[in-house]
Order: sequence, then C-alpha cells, then structure tokens
Amino acid sequence: MPDSESAPEIPAQREPVGGRGDDAGRRDDVGREDGGGAGFGTQLLLMMAITGFATCVTMLGPLLVDLSRELDISLGQAGLLAAAMAVTWALAAPFAGVLSDRFGRRPLIVLALLGLGTVTLGAGLAPNFGVLLVMRTLAGIFGGFGPAVVIAAAGDLFPPARRGMAMGWANLGFSMAAIVGVPSIGAIGGTVGWRWAFAATGLMVIAIGVLIRLTFPSPRAELAAADDATSYRAALRVPGLWSILLANVFERALFNMAVLYLPSFLMLTYGLDAVAVAPILVLMAIGSIIGTLGGGWLGDRCSKAMIFVVAQVLAGAVALVLFTQAPGLAISAAGGALFSLVNASSRPALLALSTELSTRYRGAILGVFSVTNQGGIVLGSSVGGLAIGVGGYGALAVTMAVDAVLASGLALPLLRRRPGSARAEVITPT
Repeated sequence: MPDSESAPEIPAQREPVGGRGDDAGRRDDVGREDGGGAGFGTQLLLMMAITGFATCVTMLGPLLVDLSRELDISLGQAGLLAAAMAVTWALAAPFAGVLSDRFGRRPLIVLALLGLGTVTLGAGLAPNFGVLLVMRTLAGIFGGFGPAVVIAAAGDLFPPARRGMAMGWANLGFSMAAIVGVPSIGAIGGTVGWRWAFAATGLMVIAIGVLIRLTFPSPRAELAAADDATSYRAALRVPGLWSILLANVFERALFNMAVLYLPSFLMLTYGLDAVAVAPILVLMAIGSIIGTLGGGWLGDRCSKAMIFVVAQVLAGAVALVLFTQAPGLAISAAGGALFSLVNASSRPALLALSTELSTRYRGAILGVFSVTNQGGIVLGSSVGGLAIGVGGYGALAVTMAVDAVLASGLALPLLRRRPGSARAEVITPT
C-alpha cells in the first residue's frame, strides 16, 4: 500500500482488562484522541524522563580522562563503554514497543528508569573496567526500554491538536541533558571523582522513576491482542511508516554530523581549544531548546509534515554556509545556534506524525522509530567522517545539504495524509 494513502479507519478489537467487560478497553478522558488530554504537569514529567535517559547516555564525555587514568586503560578502551551501551540500547528498543503495547506505558517507563538508575549507581562501585563495562551494557538494556515508550505515552495522553507541543516538551529533555545534566556531571566528577558522578546520576534517575510511578497518568489505552496486534510484521505495514522511518534516519544523520564535526571545525578554523568551544556548544543547545518548543507550538497549528520538510531544507542550507565560510567566530557561533534551532524545530513534528500513524500499533512503531535513531547516528558519523577524509569540511557541507534534501524528499508523501488520522486498524500478518 503506498505511503501516501490513508486507509479508512477500522475500529480496533479490544481485549477486556481486569474483568470489566467492554468498557475496560476504552480510553479514559486523559487519553482520548478527541479529548482534552493531559496537563502541563504531564509535559514536565515527559521532559524529566527524557532528560534522565539522555543524561545517562551522554555522561561519559567529561569523565573519560579520569576513568582511563584510574582504571589504567586507554581513552579508546574507555570509549567502549559508550559503544556497549549504544548496542544494547538499540537491541532493546523494539521490544519496549511490543511490551508497552501489551502491558502498558507507565510500567515500562518506571522499569526503565529504576533499572537504569540502579545499574548507573552500581557503576560507581565498579572495581575494574570489566565490571564497569557490564554495568554500561545493562544500562543500555534498561535504557532502551524508555524513550520510545515515553513518546508513545505522549501520543496516548495528548490529542492531535496538542500532540505537537507534547512532543516538543518530551524532546526538550535532550537539550536539558546537554545544558544541565552533562555539565553537572562534569562538575561533580571534577570535584569529587567520577564514581560520585555515576552515583549522583543514578540517584537522579531513580528519583525520576519514583516520581513517574506516583504521579504519571496511566490511561486505559487500547490493548493489543496477543496474536497479531503487537507484531512488527503488522506494524511495518501501516501506511506512512516507511516515509517517517527513512526521513528520521537522514534527519538524525544530519544532526549527528553537526554535533560531531562542528566543534572540530570551529577549533581548527579559529584556533580554539576544547574549553573555548564549550560556550558555543551551550549556545547551540539553547538554540535547540527554542527550536524544539517553537516546532511543538507550530505543530499544533500547521501541517506537521510541511514543518518537517521546510525545516530540513533550511537546516541543510544553513549547514552548507556554516561549514564553507569563516566570517568570524561570533557569526559562526550564531550560525551553529541557527542550525540547531531550525533542525530541532522539525523534531516534534516528526515525532507527532509517528504517533498518529496508528493507535493500535503505536508502541511497536515507536520501537522501530527508536532503532532508526541509532541508524542515523551510525550513518552520520561514518558518512561525515568519510566526506571530511575525501574533501575536507567543504565536502561535509555538501554531504549535509544532500542529506537534508533526502530527508525532506522522503517526507513529501506525508503531506497527503489527513491531519490527526491515527488509525486503529487490524492488519493480519501474512
């Protein structure tokens, strides 16, 4: 079935929950597609959850030197801690969607946060590199159960008219991790050591998990039948999904190329060191926050697909200029912030679109979506590095511009979708 077609809605078959008969499968008011949705407090909880997950992922940067010195390993070996977590995270993410479709969103979010916090806390007690590597591997497993389910919960709790802003608040967690989480970890690690940084991060994530357990709403969403409703074979046949997945791969690749290679470009171009470039990265994170909130606001008022298409074209144009010109440090820094703002404005729209494809398969779809995030990271880092090796930063600029055009083009079929047309179809795998 072509991605651009929107099949007529077919009522989903619901299973009774808790012996309450036909009414048990219905959503309460907080999760209705046409209802008012959850409140601002829930948006804050979404942001806090993502902040916890993102902080655990990105915390190693300021700790690597101390880790390698105390454990008597090279920086390259210490970097394996990040790779181990990324691999298990990607492997766990698809199962998170299936499990949350079957057992509910909140239990999976709580499990992910409490598990991730516990193993991160334990990592601070690791006696050697091997134990620390195991802890980070386990952290990836627990962490992989989280972000996709948080986004699915936002899709359950907020109707289409408010879903863009909800996705903006959830995605804001990544920026908060960059501005608050990682710098705080660096300060703790530099003051009292890397072990205390792990302990503090673990306790923070555990506290967020407890807060989610006590206060996060748990709507009675349509539960999936055990035979086929959580099947990825069925979910992957939902119209529009492949356009979103492929567009997401290239959007994440574009983002990752900027995050990885802009600092080195600025350092080489303007003779900066790592300390001097740090304020520019903070400025970029602030741009990302503004873009995320602005994109969420626009997503509730304009075509989400159009927002993504336009934002990606603009981000590619900014990248083309940013990596080929050197008009001065201040202007380049402003260009980096502008790139972050424009690219981030596309993110809430794409996340909201992914939740609107199907109510019945929402968790499974977002599990696959999470895997494409990792695919984009791999693509961006490898292709970007190859471009620099072949033709320097000018080649990288062209690569980023082409990547942005591909992301926009792949999303064009989504322009023909009916806004807010979340489907609750029954697709029988063949």
